[in-house]
Amino acid sequence: MGRLFWKFFFAFFAAVLTAGVGVGFAVHLFHQQPSAQVSGFGGLQAPPGVRPPPYSSDPLAGPRPPPWDGPPPGDMPPPGEPHGMPPPGDGGPPPPLLPIVAALLGSLAASALLAWYFSKPVRNLRWALGAIAEGKLDTRVQPLMGGRRDEIADLGRDFDQMAQKLYQLIESQRRLLHDVSHELRSPLARLQAAVGLARQDPAKAAAAFDRIERETARLDKLVGEVLTLSRLEGGTGEETKTRVDVIELVAGIADDAQFEARANGRDLNFTGNGQFVIDGRAELLHRAFENVLRNAVKFTRPGTIVEVTAEQSVAGWLRLDICDQGPGVPASELDAIFEPFHRCAGSSSADGFGLGLAIARRAVEAHGGTIRAANRPEGGLCLEIVLPAA
Repeated sequence: MGRLFWKFFFAFFAAVLTAGVGVGFAVHLFHQQPSAQVSGFGGLQAPPGVRPPPYSSDPLAGPRPPPWDGPPPGDMPPPGEPHGMPPPGDGGPPPPLLPIVAALLGSLAASALLAWYFSKPVRNLRWALGAIAEGKLDTRVQPLMGGRRDEIADLGRDFDQMAQKLYQLIESQRRLLHDVSHELRSPLARLQAAVGLARQDPAKAAAAFDRIERETARLDKLVGEVLTLSRLEGGTGEETKTRVDVIELVAGIADDAQFEARANGRDLNFTGNGQFVIDGRAELLHRAFENVLRNAVKFTRPGTIVEVTAEQSVAGWLRLDICDQGPGVPASELDAIFEPFHRCAGSSSADGFGLGLAIARRAVEAHGGTIRAANRPEGGLCLEIVLPAA
C-alpha cells in the first residue's frame, strides 16, 4: 500500500472513530438515566420512597384503608429504588467499553475500504505514467477505472487522450523522418552520378553541372519546405502578425498562377470582391494559397479552367473555393492528401514532394480556419478553405 492509501486510511479512521465513540458514549449515558415511572399517573414519576395513594374504581366508594406500613413484599422493590429497573447483573445497560470496541472495529473496516477505493485509481495512473516514460505509448488506464463516474475517472480519460496525442505526434515525426530520408536519397544519388560523369568524361561536364544545379535547387526547396512544416507543427519561429487583406492576397497569387497556367495550355479564373482583413502571418498565408493554386493548375487537364471563388458570409467568415478539372482523388485518400509526402495512387507527376497541401493545412489551421477536399460530380477536385474574421 502506498502513502496515499495510509493518508486516506487514517483520515477516514479518525473521522469514523470520533463519530462512533460519540454515539456510543451517548447511548451509554441514555441507559444510565432512571426510567422508573408510576403506573396510573399518566407517566408522572413518583418521588423515591413514596407510593401512590390507592384509589377505588367505584366513584361512590370511600377511600380505602391506609396502606400497610410493614416491610415491603418480596416482589416489590424497596423504597428509594427506581420503579421498574431490573436488578443489578440481570440484563442491565452495557458497559461503556462495548460501544467503543464496536466503533473501533467498524471504523477500521470502513476506513480501509474507502482508502482502497480512492487510492487504487491513483496507483493505476502512476503505473501508466511510468509505462509512458518507458516509451510504451499504447498504455491506457480507462479500462482499469471500471464503472467509476467521478473526477478521478475523468482524469483517467484525459490521460488516455494525452497518451493518444503523444502517440500520434511521435508516429508523425517518425514518418516524417522516414519520408525525408527517402526524398533526400534520390537527388543525392543523381548528384553523385553527375559528379562521376563529369570526372569520367570532361566533354560532358557542362551537362553534368546543369544536372548538379537542378538537383541542388531541388534539395534546397525540399529542405525549405521541411523546415516550414516543422515550424508549423512545433509552433516555433512564428513571424509577427500584420493586417492582411486575404482577398487581395489571393487575387495577386491567382494572377501569377494564371500566367503560368496559360503558358501550359490551361487557364485560371478568379472571382472575388471587397476586402477581408485579418491579423495574420502574410508570408505563411501566401505560401499556403500559392501551394493550393499551383497544385490545382498542375493537375487540371489541358484546355480546362481552374475556378477560384472568394465569398464572405454574413457571420464574418471567408470561404475560398479552388476547383480544378483534373482526375480527382480517390474517396479513401481525401484526408490523406494533407499528410506530408503523400502522393495519390496512380499519380504520374514526379514534381513536388507532397508537402504543399500539408503546409497549406497547417497554415490555415494556425489562423483558426479549416481546409477540406471533395471530388466534383463532373470530375476534378475542389478544395474549400474557410477563414474567420479578425
